Amino acid sequence: MKRILIIEDDGAIRTGLCRSLSSDTMEAAGAEDLASARRRLAAERFDLLLLDCNLPDGNGVDFCRELTQSMTLPVVFLTVRDSELDEVSAFRAGACDYVKKPFSLMVLRERIAALLERAEHRSDLYVDRRYRFDFGAMDFFVDGERVYLGATECRLLAALVKNAGNVLSRAALTDALWEGGEELNENALSVAVSRLRGRLGEKSISTIYGLGYVWVGDRG
Repeated sequence: MKRILIIEDDGAIRTGLCRSLSSDTMEAAGAEDLASARRRLAAERFDLLLLDCNLPDGNGVDFCRELTQSMTLPVVFLTVRDSELDEVSAFRAGACDYVKKPFSLMVLRERIAALLERAEHRSDLYVDRRYRFDFGAMDFFVDGERVYLGATECRLLAALVKNAGNVLSRAALTDALWEGGEELNENALSVAVSRLRGRLGEKSISTIYGLGYVWVGDRG
């Protein structure tokens, strides 16, 4: 089930969009201002954001810029502001699309569907409520703060995240990290795991004794 958060201060528009965009495969929730949006984003998972430019407690463009620095979430602006400068500012802040009011509901649905499908097929991206890893750009964030990983830590994290929820044996991880081409002492993998935990949080990776390691991410 895909989830959309609609940040719109006009209650009638917000309610109408929530009703119109909800379906058997999509759930739409609303927030009347940026404060309530921040609370919902901190507590819940969303796959896409519909955002107005003008909100009672702040500017949507500034919020978009703030948001895209800490997480990867497609943002679609839905606004009456129709100047070319407004549109350029939104895209520079990280928006994926800019829809001007009044709008076609049918076209909006298709734009949302296209963005969700594109995001789902990005294999180099991992996002949950605490972590944002962009392996293509080599950008790694924990709770909105950038962390810097070495080459071995990047390979280890990629192997674990790709198999999130599944236990990877020590042998499989050693092969993924060093391709069996180096003489390693038996503690090399343990040291690499320890360093990665130090940067991401001790509970991000679970040790399954006698079997190996598993990425648990935000659930840790």
